[in-house]
Amino acid sequence: MALNKKQYDDDDGRVISDMSDVGRSPLIMPRFDHFHKSERRDMGQEPETEKRPEYEVQYTKEERRALIGGTVAAALMVGAVFIVAIGLLIFLISRI
Repeated sequence: MALNKKQYDDDDGRVISDMSDVGRSPLIMPRFDHFHKSERRDMGQEPETEKRPEYEVQYTKEERRALIGGTVAAALMVGAVFIVAIGLLIFLISRI
């Protein structure tokens, strides 16, 4: 039994995006083996590593320190908010 494909009058036969490797995602129990399909398919071939120089950013020592310092400060502030909230919760529970 062959499937009849619809014929469209504006179809020129070009493939815009190959969707043959895309399957239906399971709703109840997700499986994560589809991340490795391309690796299994390309076994024996060198992976194409393409360097994009327009995305490489070179930071100076001062900029790098400022980025790390800002990240650490933001993480400490988030941690402080959690500590204060948990401390307040413990205080309120102990007053009951």
